[in-house]
Parts: sequence; structure tokens; C-alpha cells
Amino acid sequence: MKIGILTHYDVNNMGAQLQLWAMYRYLESLGHEPVVLTYKKNYDFVPELERRNQITLASVPYILKNYLFAKGLRLTWHNVRKYLTLRNFRLEKLRHAPHDSATIDAAIVGADEVFSLELGINKMMFGHGVNTKNMIAYAPSVGQTDMERIEHFDCRDIMARGLRGFGSLSARDGSTQQIIKQLTGQEAEIVADPALLYRFPVEEYPLPKGTPKGDYIVVYSYDARLNTPREAEAIQSYAKRHRLKTVSVGTYHKWCDVNIACNALEWLRCISQAKAVVTDTFHGTIAAAITHRNMALYYSKEVNSSKMLDLVDRLGLQDRMLGEVSTKELERVLSQEQNFEEIDREIETLRQSSEHYLANSLNSVICHTK
Repeated sequence: MKIGILTHYDVNNMGAQLQLWAMYRYLESLGHEPVVLTYKKNYDFVPELERRNQITLASVPYILKNYLFAKGLRLTWHNVRKYLTLRNFRLEKLRHAPHDSATIDAAIVGADEVFSLELGINKMMFGHGVNTKNMIAYAPSVGQTDMERIEHFDCRDIMARGLRGFGSLSARDGSTQQIIKQLTGQEAEIVADPALLYRFPVEEYPLPKGTPKGDYIVVYSYDARLNTPREAEAIQSYAKRHRLKTVSVGTYHKWCDVNIACNALEWLRCISQAKAVVTDTFHGTIAAAITHRNMALYYSKEVNSSKMLDLVDRLGLQDRMLGEVSTKELERVLSQEQNFEEIDREIETLRQSSEHYLANSLNSVICHTK
């Protein structure tokens, strides 16, 4: 079948690109023909951000003011190089078609925060205007969106009507599962993020240019996080004590020894060769888990979505959590031996149920179209 994938396909983010590649390749492995469905993202709730995320001539003054001048040349240049690298990789490796005119048999919505109302409501994510009636939700997330926000922006009806038309509903985390239940009355199954579903042949991917030849520790966090002087000093101190270089791959941290812009597969390969990983992100945690890297995880309710804690609980990673980003806490967590056999068992259990869900969903489409 020809299957469209509706997700945040064009964001400058390693995790989003990794899960898109995983779903695309997984569908190909099943004999299907996937296509990435394109659309224009909605910014009704925070219109000023459209100039940042939709690159046009009109956005140039905004970018100069809020990036080049406010954040500096190196960070801006790093993000430009990353954006171009990710865009060129997608255009070269993946098929694309408009969501409202693509010739497809079904559309899979997910993964990532496709149900989030942070910036606006993207109606196509709820099946509206998509050129197929066969809609499948696979591991969507609402992010930090809750019912209060949904009601505040008067989105309950449009979301509920769309979701009730889906042939199959699933969720990536408990918060999303609860929202779907409140909107539709239906119980959505919890399934694995595509980055856990797909078995990456990591050893086949090249290391990105700039990867140190010696031992290193990866720091993976968004540019504005893990960036306070105290946090930077703690990680640098740990790295120096253990004779490791600090590497920020996929994001930019000026205090790290090395900053690398690369595609998502190179990012995963770089993580797979690290002596340890420090991250406060959902997909950074997944990357460390599937490549069996010693990890230290940091969660702060002020900046993190609950989806990360949901993942930690499902994979049994509670002992990898930092109480704070300090040298003492890094030593405590990273000195503990990780039981990857147990982590692998949890991943495999989730993977098998997810494979079953997706197979049943796609088989229902096949039966419906006969």
C-alpha cells in the first residue's frame, strides 16, 4: 500500500528526524510504499514564531535580531548548517507529497507531538483535509497540552470529530492516552515511539565529521538547556576527571569541546561510540538505550514534557536520573552498572505489542479497500 506519514517532518530536531526515518524504513520493511506528507504548519496561537520557523525573505529581520544578534554567530551558523543537512538528507532519501492531494491508501499520524497545541492547531493531524479516509494514529503525543488548553482555544470539537474518524487510535504516553479518552471515549493503546519500533543497523552508519578519535561524553540537550555555568562546570569537571572530551552532537553548547552538525543517523552513530551520554530529552534517552550507552538523565518539570518520565518508567530507567546536574550526581549515576538486558526486555515487550497494533491497523485498511 501507499502510506502517508504525517509528522513534524521539517523541524530542526534530531529526535523528530530519527523517528520519521524509523517509521519510513519500518513501513518499507513491511513491503509498503511510504511517503512523507507535507503541509504548512499553523501558528495561530503564537503568530510571531512563524517568522522564525518558516524561512522566507520576510523572516530575515526576525532571524537577524533574535538569532544572530541575540544568540551569536556560532550558534546561528551551527543551526543553519544543521537545518541544511537535515533538509538535504530528507529530500535525498525520502519521498514527499502534499497531504491534501497525495495518492495514498492510508495515512499514519505520528509520532512526535503532533497533537500539541503549543503554537496552533494543525487540522490535518486530526484527519481533516487529508486525501484518504483511512487514518491511523501511531504514537502521537500531546506534549504539554492539556484539556484546559484545548478548551481555552476552543479546539475540543475539531479534535474530537477528527479523532473519532480514525480507524485506529494509539498514544506514545499516558497523558496523550488520557486526552484521547476524554475527547473520544475510546481507549488508545500505548505503543512504542518509532525509534524504539525500528531496529537501527547503527554500525552501518558513518560517524559525523568532527567526532573525536579518543574517548568522549555526549551532551544532548536543546541549545537553551544544560547551559548554566553550574551545569557546564559540572559536566566539564566530570569529563576532565575521566579524560573525556565533551561533545554536543545535533545541538550547540559553546562550552563543549566539540559541536557537531549532522544528520539523524550520524547523530545516532556518534552516540553509539560515546563513553557516556548526558541528556534531558526523550529521544536522547531512546538513543542511549538502544545503543547501550551509559546514561545520566535529567528532568525538570519547568522545561521537560511528562513524556520523558513516562519513557523512564516504561524502560525502568529510574536509577539513571540525576537529582541535579552536579559532578557528585554525575559520578553517582554514571558509576552504576546498567542492566541493558533488562532494558532490552522492556523495549522488546513494547515493540512486540506495537508491531501487533500496527499490523492490525494496516490489515484493517487492506480489508476495507478490497
